[in-house]
Amino acid sequence: TFPISLITTQTIASLGNMVGLKLSVQRFRPNLLIDATGNSEFPEDEWVGKTLTVGDLHLRVDKRDGRCVVITIDPETGERDKKVLRAVASERQNCLGVYGTTVRPGTVAVGDEVKVKQ
Repeated sequence: TFPISLITTQTIASLGNMVGLKLSVQRFRPNLLIDATGNSEFPEDEWVGKTLTVGDLHLRVDKRDGRCVVITIDPETGERDKKVLRAVASERQNCLGVYGTTVRPGTVAVGDEVKVKQ
């Protein structure tokens, strides 16, 4: 129902610190990976209800991304680690990253600036 999933490098690193693992972005299967500015450990939480521009794309951030058991699987080794989902469930209300909807389609490229609008 929400066509775009996005997560920040800060969120992945923060969760990795919680569980003591270096986590691969592929574990979370986002459409967009953003390296946000600022000091927030989970910056995309603050974007819910706002619009982002990434390149020419305008994206409404609709809600936090509820996670399932798939994030327990290391995509490189196939090994499962339940502490990843346990941490997301206990520390993050079972949410990590956000879902968004395209407001205005556009081209996105690696290195595009991300702007947050109210």
